[in-house]
Amino acid sequence: MKFILRPALVLLALSPLKLWAVTFEGPDGNKFEFTGFTKHEWTHNGANVRVVPDTLSTYQTDSRNAISVPSADQTTLLPKNSQLSMQQVSLGWSKETTGAVGLEAKLTYRWRSSDALRAFYNPDVDYRQPDSNPLNRDFTERFLGVSRPDMGSLKLGTQLSRSWSRSDAFTFPIGLSGVWADSGAGFGIFPTAIRYTSPMWEDGSGKLTFEATLATHDRNTYLVDQQRTTQTLVPFSPNPTTPKALELFLQYSNEKNLIELTFQTAQGAKQTSFGKSALVGWIGDPDTLSYQQATARNAAKPSQSVIILQGNHWANTQNMYTWGIKRSQWSGSAASCNYNVALGSCVFGLDPGFNYGSGTDSYLGYQATTVDALLGWSYYRGFYTYTVGGVLFGRASSKNPIEWGQNNSAVHLNFGIARKVPEIDKGLIVTFGIGKTQFEKLGPAPVSMPNNNFLTANPLFDKSGQSATLGMTWVF
Repeated sequence: MKFILRPALVLLALSPLKLWAVTFEGPDGNKFEFTGFTKHEWTHNGANVRVVPDTLSTYQTDSRNAISVPSADQTTLLPKNSQLSMQQVSLGWSKETTGAVGLEAKLTYRWRSSDALRAFYNPDVDYRQPDSNPLNRDFTERFLGVSRPDMGSLKLGTQLSRSWSRSDAFTFPIGLSGVWADSGAGFGIFPTAIRYTSPMWEDGSGKLTFEATLATHDRNTYLVDQQRTTQTLVPFSPNPTTPKALELFLQYSNEKNLIELTFQTAQGAKQTSFGKSALVGWIGDPDTLSYQQATARNAAKPSQSVIILQGNHWANTQNMYTWGIKRSQWSGSAASCNYNVALGSCVFGLDPGFNYGSGTDSYLGYQATTVDALLGWSYYRGFYTYTVGGVLFGRASSKNPIEWGQNNSAVHLNFGIARKVPEIDKGLIVTFGIGKTQFEKLGPAPVSMPNNNFLTANPLFDKSGQSATLGMTWVF
């Protein structure tokens, strides 16, 4: 008991967010809510993870070091111990009119820090140009909604995608949210979206809900001069694109099961396998190879899609099984060169591309398709929850002649224990987990991982890694 209570007391004494949920309902029917959470984690890796410096990765052509693998002595070693602090606050307003029409508004912001006892440092996901207007921050949610029980609901504004938010909800209890939800071809935040949610249909077998979302964002023009010319003074337009996404969501539930199907497809967005990323526009093909030739390459507009089928099955009140399968597809995206006159070379960090070939192929992208799987088990006993779960990252199907991770696979396992601490607060949970990652081979990480340092080892140099994490989450 002392092992659990002492860290919890430290959290309450040092937490930068000593708040509880606040709900206020006025006599005119207006209801206001203030909710959120604060999360703190301490992680110890079994070995120092090797990291390739930005000068040899992000700002070079090859972001995954598939074309050029640096030697081990060119890498830096991360400390074995790391920390994480994350906070989220939400302000909501709702009102129901006499005609049963519901109105709502919500504003949610999330911060993170590499110091477990530091709060409100950086936005969790950065997707907007810095602006002095406080309403133009990188909000995770900022929307208005209207609903009626017999017609469903309509929401307009910044919203979380179902591909990320629902995957996070399924896997957070088993310690795999950062592994399952943050990977794959989905986008996690829709900066501008309109969403329709149907009424809930119910019969004797269960409940069914359908949802459709259309999303977009501004063109990504501020990173690149739109009036560029080649070195031979031939003008051309980089042609940045307006990102567009469609997401369809279906949820079915009964006494034993919760099953959800999500389909998301996007075009003209900066390509990624970071499933938590925001829908951000492709910068186009600026100045590509123009230091070698007068004619721009004109790379094709990228597209990607994801299909996720996942669910929970309650065998009884003590045992719950979590499962999922995810199919991701990318068109591939050329490594985009922004030619820097002072350096006399390209800077690829603005958009390093996705699953591209070699310089002889003008770094053009290749299509890739992969299937990942999830399986977990939770056992509930009093205030304690015991969990075991794993994610399989499969090989990808791709014709790329460069090994970009399509022939690699990996398994990540997590064993965890969590305890609710109502002795201090009903919203406080203390967790402890042990993770193990095993890659199939040395080389770039599987395509559906965001980068080579996504898990507890860098597969360019190590095939396996282990970690242990102590965490505290306080929901208020």
